[in-house]
Amino acid sequence: MNNKPVKISVSALLLIMSYGFIIYQLTKLDELKQINTSDVICPENISLLSTIFLLMFFNWSIEALKWKMLIWKIPISFNLAFISVISGITVGICTPNRIGDPGGRAMFLDKGNRTYGILTTSVGSFAQFNTTIINGLIGLTLFLMFFPNKTAISPLFKTITVVVLTFILILLLLIYFNSKQIKPYLLRFSFFKKRETQLDHFSDTSFQLLFKVLMLSILRYGIFFTQFYLLLLFFNIHLQIWQAYTAISLIYLFAALIPTTMLLELGIRGSLSIFFLGMFTENNLGIILATTFLWIINLAIPSVAGSVFLIKKIFEKRIKYVHLHK
Repeated sequence: MNNKPVKISVSALLLIMSYGFIIYQLTKLDELKQINTSDVICPENISLLSTIFLLMFFNWSIEALKWKMLIWKIPISFNLAFISVISGITVGICTPNRIGDPGGRAMFLDKGNRTYGILTTSVGSFAQFNTTIINGLIGLTLFLMFFPNKTAISPLFKTITVVVLTFILILLLLIYFNSKQIKPYLLRFSFFKKRETQLDHFSDTSFQLLFKVLMLSILRYGIFFTQFYLLLLFFNIHLQIWQAYTAISLIYLFAALIPTTMLLELGIRGSLSIFFLGMFTENNLGIILATTFLWIINLAIPSVAGSVFLIKKIFEKRIKYVHLHK
């Protein structure tokens, strides 16, 4: 039985769901109606917002470069890598923890290379996850050491917490830099047994390449932080850089660790932002608006842009299918 029509229908359904999700998230936010336009539209704020949008482009360009480097055995242009990445956002935005992202990217690869593309995306995601844990550990250490008045946790518990997280971090890095050891475990599953050749490509990822990908992930994290910090300034929240780093790193840490669905992600991030940033400012409206705008800029806008390429790809597949079955 040919499952091509099913795949095309699923792709179209995910596309519709992604738009529905974006519209749902935006229309339910009453905080957006409370923005004072006269305060927002001023030369200083326009400059901040322009910088944040420019950083969005650099953010996804770095992610495209990461993926291009990881799938080095499949020569693709940077433009195609960029299109694949933002299309992955479109598919991923309506799936739990954006697990649909790798599949969205793989749609732009030839049929025989898609499993390899999905696996390499997972390597890049794992590098980004490790980066979040690294910065979260640093942020937690700063929080426990330099902001003791913000918590009533005992010194012993603080020490144990830092030690446990450090151990987890070391374990994650060991797993990341020894990806070749994963292949024997994957081959226990029939799905991967049929794709052993593609797994060979996955296992060939060198230490040097993994290190470069990790460095690019750290650079992306720096962009996330800068965007968030600039948005806080945009909405009149002025924190010391260490206060902002501590709070934002903890927001990203817990956001990465908490399983979310498409309807909860923005709400959870908003709650975490109020909890951690609220320790340093009482401007809860500014916190919610900064969190919301960060989601719009980094996910909603690229998702809409990616949908254009997905629609084109879906139509191309449909036309090809019709021609083959005339």
